[in-house]
Amino acid sequence: MRVLMVVAALVLGSMGATKADTVDYLDLPLVNGNGEQRGGVHPDLPTDRASIEHALASYRARGLSPVRFKALLWHYWVIRAAEDAGVNLADWDPQRSAESNRAVIFAVYDFYARLYLTHPDTLRWMGFANIGAPAFAAGMLDLGSIPELRWFATMLMSMQKHIFMDLGAMHAAYLHGGIEAVQEMRDAGIIDADTTKAWEDPARAVMAFSSREQNLVIPDQFDRMRGRLLPPGEMVTYAITVAGPMPVPGGRTPSQYRPLFGGPLPAFNYADRVARWDFLSKDTIPAYERLTREAVHKIVQRPFADRVADYRAAARLLDLLPFRSGVR
Repeated sequence: MRVLMVVAALVLGSMGATKADTVDYLDLPLVNGNGEQRGGVHPDLPTDRASIEHALASYRARGLSPVRFKALLWHYWVIRAAEDAGVNLADWDPQRSAESNRAVIFAVYDFYARLYLTHPDTLRWMGFANIGAPAFAAGMLDLGSIPELRWFATMLMSMQKHIFMDLGAMHAAYLHGGIEAVQEMRDAGIIDADTTKAWEDPARAVMAFSSREQNLVIPDQFDRMRGRLLPPGEMVTYAITVAGPMPVPGGRTPSQYRPLFGGPLPAFNYADRVARWDFLSKDTIPAYERLTREAVHKIVQRPFADRVADYRAAARLLDLLPFRSGVR
Protein backbone atom coordinates (compact mmCIF):
# COMPACT_ATOMS: atom_id res chain seq x y z
CA MET A 1 0.00 0.00 0.00
CA ARG A 2 2.90 2.37 0.74
CA VAL A 3 4.16 2.03 -2.84
CA LEU A 4 0.70 2.84 -4.20
CA MET A 5 0.52 5.96 -2.02
CA VAL A 6 3.93 7.15 -3.22
CA VAL A 7 2.90 6.60 -6.83
CA ALA A 8 -0.36 8.44 -6.15
CA ALA A 9 1.50 11.44 -4.76
CA LEU A 10 3.78 11.55 -7.81
CA VAL A 11 0.80 11.27 -10.17
CA LEU A 12 -1.06 14.07 -8.43
CA GLY A 13 2.05 16.20 -8.36
CA SER A 14 2.56 15.80 -12.10
CA MET A 15 -1.07 16.69 -12.72
CA GLY A 16 -1.14 19.59 -10.30
CA ALA A 17 -4.25 18.03 -8.77
CA THR A 18 -5.85 19.10 -5.51
CA LYS A 19 -8.56 17.63 -3.33
CA ALA A 20 -11.10 19.96 -4.92
CA ASP A 21 -10.21 18.69 -8.38
CA THR A 22 -11.50 15.20 -7.67
CA VAL A 23 -15.14 14.24 -8.24
CA ASP A 24 -16.54 12.42 -5.23
CA TYR A 25 -16.75 8.70 -5.98
CA LEU A 26 -16.64 7.61 -2.35
CA ASP A 27 -18.99 5.12 -0.69
CA LEU A 28 -20.85 4.21 -3.89
CA PRO A 29 -23.02 1.08 -3.78
CA LEU A 30 -22.25 -1.82 -6.12
CA VAL A 31 -25.36 -1.29 -8.22
CA ASN A 32 -24.18 -3.70 -10.92
CA GLY A 33 -21.86 -5.90 -8.89
CA ASN A 34 -23.38 -9.05 -10.39
CA GLY A 35 -22.77 -7.92 -13.97
CA GLU A 36 -26.37 -8.19 -15.12
CA GLN A 37 -26.59 -4.71 -16.62
CA ARG A 38 -24.60 -2.66 -19.12
CA GLY A 39 -21.30 -1.15 -18.04
CA GLY A 40 -19.39 -1.45 -14.78
CA VAL A 41 -20.26 -1.72 -11.11
CA HIS A 42 -22.01 1.68 -10.86
CA PRO A 43 -23.52 3.83 -13.65
CA ASP A 44 -22.03 7.09 -12.28
CA LEU A 45 -18.43 5.93 -12.52
CA PRO A 46 -16.30 7.25 -15.41
CA THR A 47 -15.35 5.00 -18.27
CA ASP A 48 -12.04 6.62 -19.19
CA ARG A 49 -9.04 5.25 -17.35
CA ALA A 50 -7.36 8.64 -16.81
CA SER A 51 -10.25 9.99 -14.75
CA ILE A 52 -10.35 6.86 -12.62
CA GLU A 53 -6.59 6.91 -12.04
CA HIS A 54 -6.79 10.59 -11.09
CA ALA A 55 -9.44 9.89 -8.47
CA LEU A 56 -7.68 6.82 -7.09
CA ALA A 57 -4.41 8.74 -6.79
CA SER A 58 -6.18 11.45 -4.82
CA TYR A 59 -7.84 9.03 -2.41
CA ARG A 60 -4.60 7.13 -1.82
CA ALA A 61 -2.63 10.33 -1.28
CA ARG A 62 -5.19 11.42 1.30
CA GLY A 63 -4.73 8.13 3.13
CA LEU A 64 -8.38 7.12 2.83
CA SER A 65 -9.35 3.54 3.57
CA PRO A 66 -9.80 1.57 0.31
CA VAL A 67 -13.23 0.57 1.66
CA ARG A 68 -14.35 4.13 0.94
CA PHE A 69 -13.47 3.84 -2.76
CA LYS A 70 -14.28 0.15 -3.18
CA ALA A 71 -16.60 0.66 -6.17
CA LEU A 72 -14.12 2.90 -7.98
CA LEU A 73 -11.21 0.53 -7.39
CA TRP A 74 -13.12 -2.51 -8.56
CA HIS A 75 -14.44 -0.60 -11.56
CA TYR A 76 -10.89 0.41 -12.44
CA TRP A 77 -9.61 -3.15 -12.60
CA VAL A 78 -12.67 -4.25 -14.56
CA ILE A 79 -11.91 -1.45 -17.02
CA ARG A 80 -8.28 -2.60 -17.29
CA ALA A 81 -9.36 -6.21 -17.87
CA ALA A 82 -11.87 -5.11 -20.52
CA GLU A 83 -9.19 -3.06 -22.29
CA ASP A 84 -6.87 -6.07 -22.29
CA ALA A 85 -9.66 -8.22 -23.71
CA GLY A 86 -10.54 -5.68 -26.40
CA VAL A 87 -14.04 -5.24 -24.98
CA ASN A 88 -15.91 -1.94 -24.58
CA LEU A 89 -17.27 -2.26 -21.05
CA ALA A 90 -19.71 0.63 -21.56
CA ASP A 91 -21.47 -1.35 -24.31
CA TRP A 92 -21.29 -4.81 -22.68
CA ASP A 93 -24.94 -5.54 -21.92
CA PRO A 94 -26.12 -9.09 -21.04
CA GLN A 95 -29.70 -7.90 -21.59
CA ARG A 96 -29.07 -7.82 -25.34
CA SER A 97 -29.58 -10.96 -27.38
CA ALA A 98 -26.92 -13.66 -27.34
CA GLU A 99 -26.34 -13.20 -31.04
CA SER A 100 -25.78 -9.46 -30.52
CA ASN A 101 -23.28 -10.27 -27.79
CA ARG A 102 -21.47 -12.99 -29.72
CA ALA A 103 -18.38 -10.86 -30.37
CA VAL A 104 -18.08 -9.97 -26.68
CA ILE A 105 -18.69 -13.55 -25.53
CA PHE A 106 -15.94 -14.84 -27.80
CA ALA A 107 -13.54 -11.97 -27.06
CA VAL A 108 -13.65 -12.68 -23.33
CA TYR A 109 -12.82 -16.34 -23.75
CA ASP A 110 -10.13 -15.58 -26.33
CA PHE A 111 -8.65 -13.21 -23.73
CA TYR A 112 -8.52 -16.05 -21.21
CA ALA A 113 -6.66 -18.16 -23.76
CA ARG A 114 -4.13 -15.38 -24.42
CA LEU A 115 -3.45 -14.93 -20.72
CA TYR A 116 -2.83 -18.64 -20.29
CA LEU A 117 -0.62 -18.92 -23.36
CA THR A 118 1.40 -15.88 -22.26
CA HIS A 119 1.72 -17.05 -18.64
CA PRO A 120 1.29 -20.87 -18.71
CA ASP A 121 3.29 -21.43 -15.54
CA THR A 122 1.34 -18.96 -13.41
CA LEU A 123 -2.12 -18.12 -14.76
CA ARG A 124 -3.25 -21.74 -15.01
CA TRP A 125 -6.85 -21.01 -14.03
CA MET A 126 -7.23 -19.10 -17.30
CA GLY A 127 -6.50 -22.27 -19.26
CA PHE A 128 -9.16 -24.13 -17.31
CA ALA A 129 -11.68 -21.32 -17.82
CA ASN A 130 -11.07 -21.30 -21.56
CA ILE A 131 -11.35 -25.07 -21.94
CA GLY A 132 -14.69 -25.15 -20.16
CA ALA A 133 -16.03 -22.13 -22.02
CA PRO A 134 -17.18 -23.56 -25.40
CA ALA A 135 -20.05 -25.52 -23.84
CA PHE A 136 -21.06 -22.47 -21.80
CA ALA A 137 -20.99 -20.18 -24.85
CA ALA A 138 -22.89 -22.73 -26.95
CA GLY A 139 -25.57 -22.79 -24.25
CA MET A 140 -25.93 -19.01 -24.43
CA LEU A 141 -26.37 -19.10 -28.20
CA ASP A 142 -28.71 -22.12 -28.24
CA LEU A 143 -30.97 -20.84 -25.46
CA GLY A 144 -30.90 -17.37 -26.98
CA SER A 145 -32.26 -18.70 -30.25
CA ILE A 146 -35.50 -19.92 -28.60
CA PRO A 147 -37.84 -17.05 -27.62
CA GLU A 148 -39.23 -18.74 -24.48
CA LEU A 149 -35.72 -19.49 -23.24
CA ARG A 150 -33.98 -16.18 -23.90
CA TRP A 151 -34.16 -15.19 -20.22
CA PHE A 152 -31.94 -18.18 -19.43
CA ALA A 153 -29.45 -17.09 -22.09
CA THR A 154 -29.43 -13.65 -20.46
CA MET A 155 -28.60 -15.23 -17.11
CA LEU A 156 -25.74 -17.24 -18.60
CA MET A 157 -24.37 -14.09 -20.23
CA SER A 158 -24.71 -12.27 -16.90
CA MET A 159 -22.77 -15.05 -15.19
CA GLN A 160 -20.02 -14.78 -17.79
CA LYS A 161 -19.75 -11.04 -17.16
CA HIS A 162 -19.93 -11.51 -13.38
CA ILE A 163 -17.03 -13.99 -13.50
CA PHE A 164 -15.05 -11.62 -15.72
CA MET A 165 -15.69 -8.70 -13.37
CA ASP A 166 -14.45 -10.78 -10.45
CA LEU A 167 -11.69 -13.12 -11.64
CA GLY A 168 -10.84 -11.16 -14.75
CA ALA A 169 -10.39 -7.99 -12.69
CA MET A 170 -8.20 -9.82 -10.18
CA HIS A 171 -5.98 -11.09 -12.98
CA ALA A 172 -5.69 -7.56 -14.40
CA ALA A 173 -4.73 -6.24 -10.97
CA TYR A 174 -2.09 -8.94 -10.55
CA LEU A 175 -0.61 -8.42 -14.01
CA HIS A 176 -0.56 -4.62 -13.91
CA GLY A 177 -0.04 -3.99 -10.19
CA GLY A 178 1.38 -7.17 -8.71
CA ILE A 179 0.43 -8.70 -5.39
CA GLU A 180 0.15 -5.24 -3.81
CA ALA A 181 -2.75 -4.39 -6.13
CA VAL A 182 -4.45 -7.65 -5.17
CA GLN A 183 -3.94 -6.83 -1.50
CA GLU A 184 -5.53 -3.42 -2.03
CA MET A 185 -8.58 -5.20 -3.48
CA ARG A 186 -8.64 -7.25 -0.26
CA ASP A 187 -8.36 -4.12 1.88
CA ALA A 188 -11.28 -2.61 -0.02
CA GLY A 189 -13.42 -5.67 0.65
CA ILE A 190 -13.60 -6.72 -3.00
CA ILE A 191 -11.98 -10.10 -2.33
CA ASP A 192 -11.41 -12.10 0.84
CA ALA A 193 -8.25 -13.15 2.66
CA ASP A 194 -8.29 -16.71 1.30
CA THR A 195 -8.42 -15.48 -2.29
CA THR A 196 -5.60 -13.04 -1.61
CA LYS A 197 -3.53 -15.87 -0.13
CA ALA A 198 -4.08 -17.93 -3.29
CA TRP A 199 -2.48 -15.13 -5.34
CA GLU A 200 0.82 -15.73 -3.56
CA ASP A 201 1.17 -18.79 -5.81
CA PRO A 202 -1.38 -18.51 -8.65
CA ALA A 203 0.10 -21.56 -10.41
CA ARG A 204 -1.46 -23.67 -7.64
CA ALA A 205 -4.71 -21.71 -7.41
CA VAL A 206 -6.92 -23.47 -9.96
CA MET A 207 -9.00 -25.12 -7.23
CA ALA A 208 -9.14 -21.97 -5.10
CA PHE A 209 -10.17 -19.69 -7.96
CA SER A 210 -12.70 -22.24 -9.24
CA SER A 211 -14.19 -22.51 -5.77
CA ARG A 212 -14.56 -18.74 -5.62
CA GLU A 213 -16.23 -18.72 -9.04
CA GLN A 214 -18.68 -21.51 -8.25
CA ASN A 215 -19.37 -20.94 -4.56
CA LEU A 216 -19.18 -17.15 -4.19
CA VAL A 217 -19.59 -15.45 -7.57
CA ILE A 218 -22.37 -17.21 -9.48
CA PRO A 219 -24.36 -19.51 -7.12
CA ASP A 220 -27.17 -16.98 -6.58
CA GLN A 221 -27.62 -16.57 -10.32
CA PHE A 222 -27.77 -20.33 -10.80
CA ASP A 223 -30.35 -20.48 -7.99
CA ARG A 224 -32.50 -17.90 -9.77
CA MET A 225 -32.28 -19.87 -13.00
CA ARG A 226 -33.37 -23.03 -11.27
CA GLY A 227 -36.17 -21.25 -9.38
CA ARG A 228 -37.70 -19.69 -12.51
CA LEU A 229 -41.37 -20.70 -12.85
CA LEU A 230 -42.25 -20.05 -16.48
CA PRO A 231 -40.84 -21.97 -18.19
CA PRO A 232 -39.81 -24.18 -15.27
CA GLY A 233 -36.20 -23.45 -14.40
CA GLU A 234 -35.84 -26.88 -12.82
CA MET A 235 -36.46 -28.47 -16.22
CA VAL A 236 -34.26 -26.06 -18.17
CA THR A 237 -31.29 -26.35 -15.81
CA TYR A 238 -31.62 -30.12 -15.70
CA ALA A 239 -31.63 -30.13 -19.52
CA ILE A 240 -28.42 -28.07 -19.39
CA THR A 241 -26.98 -30.74 -17.08
CA VAL A 242 -27.93 -33.49 -19.51
CA ALA A 243 -26.68 -31.60 -22.56
CA GLY A 244 -23.51 -30.22 -21.03
CA PRO A 245 -20.53 -32.12 -22.40
CA MET A 246 -17.27 -32.34 -20.52
CA PRO A 247 -14.63 -30.60 -22.62
CA VAL A 248 -11.73 -31.43 -20.27
CA PRO A 249 -10.01 -34.58 -21.59
CA GLY A 250 -10.15 -37.31 -18.98
CA GLY A 251 -13.13 -35.73 -17.22
CA ARG A 252 -16.53 -37.35 -17.02
CA THR A 253 -19.91 -35.96 -18.02
CA PRO A 254 -22.50 -35.37 -15.27
CA SER A 255 -24.30 -38.59 -16.25
CA GLN A 256 -21.07 -40.56 -16.14
CA TYR A 257 -20.06 -39.05 -12.80
CA ARG A 258 -23.36 -39.69 -11.04
CA PRO A 259 -25.88 -41.64 -13.17
CA LEU A 260 -29.56 -41.75 -12.27
CA PHE A 261 -30.42 -45.35 -11.34
CA GLY A 262 -27.36 -46.46 -13.27
CA GLY A 263 -28.84 -45.14 -16.51
CA PRO A 264 -27.85 -42.53 -19.09
CA LEU A 265 -29.18 -39.48 -17.20
CA PRO A 266 -27.44 -37.56 -14.38
CA ALA A 267 -28.72 -37.90 -10.83
CA PHE A 268 -28.16 -34.22 -10.03
CA ASN A 269 -28.90 -30.77 -11.36
CA TYR A 270 -25.86 -28.70 -12.32
CA ALA A 271 -27.61 -25.61 -10.95
CA ASP A 272 -27.38 -27.06 -7.43
CA ARG A 273 -24.27 -25.51 -5.89
CA VAL A 274 -23.33 -28.41 -3.62
CA ALA A 275 -23.75 -31.03 -6.35
CA ARG A 276 -22.01 -28.86 -8.95
CA TRP A 277 -18.99 -28.26 -6.73
CA ASP A 278 -18.80 -31.94 -5.82
CA PHE A 279 -18.68 -32.78 -9.53
CA LEU A 280 -16.17 -30.07 -10.45
CA SER A 281 -13.85 -30.44 -7.46
CA LYS A 282 -13.67 -34.23 -7.53
CA ASP A 283 -13.67 -34.90 -11.26
CA THR A 284 -13.37 -31.94 -13.64
CA ILE A 285 -10.66 -29.88 -11.95
CA PRO A 286 -8.47 -32.91 -11.15
CA ALA A 287 -8.78 -33.95 -14.80
CA TYR A 288 -7.52 -30.53 -15.85
CA GLU A 289 -4.67 -30.64 -13.34
CA ARG A 290 -3.52 -33.94 -14.87
CA LEU A 291 -3.17 -32.42 -18.34
CA THR A 292 0.31 -31.55 -19.56
CA ARG A 293 1.12 -28.02 -20.67
CA GLU A 294 1.30 -29.28 -24.25
CA ALA A 295 -2.19 -30.79 -24.00
CA VAL A 296 -3.67 -27.55 -22.65
CA HIS A 297 -1.89 -25.52 -25.33
CA LYS A 298 -3.28 -27.73 -28.06
CA ILE A 299 -6.83 -27.18 -26.87
CA VAL A 300 -6.78 -23.44 -26.18
CA GLN A 301 -4.89 -22.65 -29.39
CA ARG A 302 -7.69 -24.13 -31.47
CA PRO A 303 -10.02 -21.31 -32.68
CA PHE A 304 -12.68 -20.72 -30.05
CA ALA A 305 -15.44 -20.36 -32.65
CA ASP A 306 -14.68 -23.86 -33.95
CA ARG A 307 -14.88 -25.33 -30.46
CA VAL A 308 -18.19 -23.59 -29.77
CA ALA A 309 -19.59 -24.96 -33.03
CA ASP A 310 -18.77 -28.48 -31.84
CA TYR A 311 -20.99 -27.97 -28.78
CA ARG A 312 -23.98 -26.33 -30.43
CA ALA A 313 -27.15 -28.40 -30.06
CA ALA A 314 -27.55 -28.82 -33.82
CA ALA A 315 -24.08 -30.35 -34.08
CA ARG A 316 -24.72 -32.74 -31.17
CA LEU A 317 -28.29 -33.87 -31.82
CA LEU A 318 -27.59 -37.57 -31.45
CA ASP A 319 -25.47 -37.06 -28.35
CA LEU A 320 -28.36 -35.24 -26.68
CA LEU A 321 -30.80 -38.14 -27.04
CA PRO A 322 -31.40 -39.74 -23.62
CA PHE A 323 -30.23 -43.18 -24.63
CA ARG A 324 -26.89 -41.75 -25.76
CA SER A 325 -26.33 -39.02 -23.17
CA GLY A 326 -24.12 -41.20 -21.01
CA VAL A 327 -21.94 -42.31 -23.92
CA ARG A 328 -18.92 -40.36 -25.15
